[in-house]
Amino acid sequence: MSSVEAQRRLDAANAEMQRRAKEALSVYRPSDQQLPFHESGAKETVLRGGKRSGKSTAVVMEFASRVLGTPITRADGSKIPLRFAPSSDAEPLLYWVIGWDIKHIGQTLHRLLFEPGLFRIIPDKVTKKWRVYNPAIPDDVLRFDESEPSPPVIPARLVKEGTWSWENKAANVFESVELINGAKICAFPSSGKSPKQGDAVAGIWIDEDIQNGGHLKEWQDRLTDKGGWFTWSVWPHTQNYALIELLDRAEEAEGEESPKIQAFQLMMTKNAFIAEENKADALSRMGSEDEIARRDRGELLLDALSMYDFAPALHLVKTQSHDKPANAHELIESLLRRFGRLPKEWTRYLSIDPSHTRTAVAFGVVPPPEWEHVKLGHRLIIEAEVIAKKHSAVQLADVLLPMMSGVQFEAFVMDQNAGRQTWAGQDLSVFEHYTKAFRTKGLISRQTKSGFIPGCNKPQERYRAVRELLRINDDGYATLMLVEDKTPFTQREFQTYRKKQQNIGGEEVILDEPLNPRKHDCMAAMEYLVAHVQPLFELGTAYVESNYGSSGGSPAYRAAMKMLKREKDRTEYVHLGPGAAA
Repeated sequence: MSSVEAQRRLDAANAEMQRRAKEALSVYRPSDQQLPFHESGAKETVLRGGKRSGKSTAVVMEFASRVLGTPITRADGSKIPLRFAPSSDAEPLLYWVIGWDIKHIGQTLHRLLFEPGLFRIIPDKVTKKWRVYNPAIPDDVLRFDESEPSPPVIPARLVKEGTWSWENKAANVFESVELINGAKICAFPSSGKSPKQGDAVAGIWIDEDIQNGGHLKEWQDRLTDKGGWFTWSVWPHTQNYALIELLDRAEEAEGEESPKIQAFQLMMTKNAFIAEENKADALSRMGSEDEIARRDRGELLLDALSMYDFAPALHLVKTQSHDKPANAHELIESLLRRFGRLPKEWTRYLSIDPSHTRTAVAFGVVPPPEWEHVKLGHRLIIEAEVIAKKHSAVQLADVLLPMMSGVQFEAFVMDQNAGRQTWAGQDLSVFEHYTKAFRTKGLISRQTKSGFIPGCNKPQERYRAVRELLRINDDGYATLMLVEDKTPFTQREFQTYRKKQQNIGGEEVILDEPLNPRKHDCMAAMEYLVAHVQPLFELGTAYVESNYGSSGGSPAYRAAMKMLKREKDRTEYVHLGPGAAA
């Protein structure tokens, strides 16, 4: 080889290195708020954010990194390890990108992946290496003429020649394309009447909203064979119940050591590539706090979808002192501060939503109409909760025993659908199992002894009862209150307990029933409790005067004991209706 030919090849190699040094994956450095998303090892991720928050840039870079097998570089120069095996000649992999419709594929997905100009790049003054141009840096603005559009995220050199398949080439609406490492990227609109099926997919990226939330599970089923990953970049839409369910799952997984699903949030006002003046101008154009929440932070405003209008400021009571309590709210808070729990003379109810996996227990307290010269009216206070995972009836009774000591209970309530079932391989019903366990541990109530009143079996009546007690009364407070530091799980479930949405005739219709009731055991226990007590308020019998110091107990308790003695073979519970012990 002649020296001229060698020099020509060397020049060509240097030119190619310089071209590759400009490529998007080479110059991209995640910001502080983007970095956790890129470092996540979860197979399912959701990246939501406001307008111009940087979510599309982060997700397209992550998608390209996974498909090409090229690590993303942190700001300090270190590489983020690849968490998912990329495609190769030995094992070519299939990837899907999903947009709202075919226009979204052509105008957005094709542009993000295969066209130049995702961002601008500029040579750094100190290192002389190419980096992302930042309009928030005054010196970069002065050097704008030195900047240029970045090359495509997936450059043409990595696309296998002759493999483009087009729906509409003029509009950039592509159906599929193959890369030189064996990867195949297919694009689908979310508008199909039925989801794409049949393929074993290694990774799926959904960009922005989808038209039919029911397709999501079918799409994700395509990931099973390959153990694939899924990511969704979105400015949240409240009608997208599939997204809402994913965010709920991600919230439930928070705190796990290796969560399978994670959600991340980006904000426009934290975007380091927008000048502060421009951020301020953008905020000033937003007409309300709700609009700021949505457009800046990408928040979901879900009031229309919430099963219940729960407001912490109105429905929670704290443990704190008030010098001279002037109303029910202040008195309850002062009593909690004084005794650590509500007075033992007040009427107590216990409600259980039993389950093999996660049993929830709600402790409800009804005060007298007046206490310490303060009028209380009708109040039901959720004084405490218990979440027991994989507990038997006996194990749960052990947990409840110290919590129930020193106070009397008027009645125990349990979900009757679950209560009447029998556990596999056993003859006793769930009611009977719990009754036996409670009897063994000495847990009794006045009305039911160790048994249970079957909870209201009509969901709509339970929902109506809870809404009735959550309504604000004339005194400015609700009938239903929760002790703030004793009910964290119930409070969280209030936030995620949302109405089901169903696609009917191409439109999303909101139904008055919960989207995922099985994940809301605290809500179920509370509903059964409220549905039992609410009618008693109307009859004036929710509060029953306790006879502490009297060996005979209350009239209701004495009547229950007489009835039980008359029963030769004891039933699992005795239900005394209002006035039965009068």
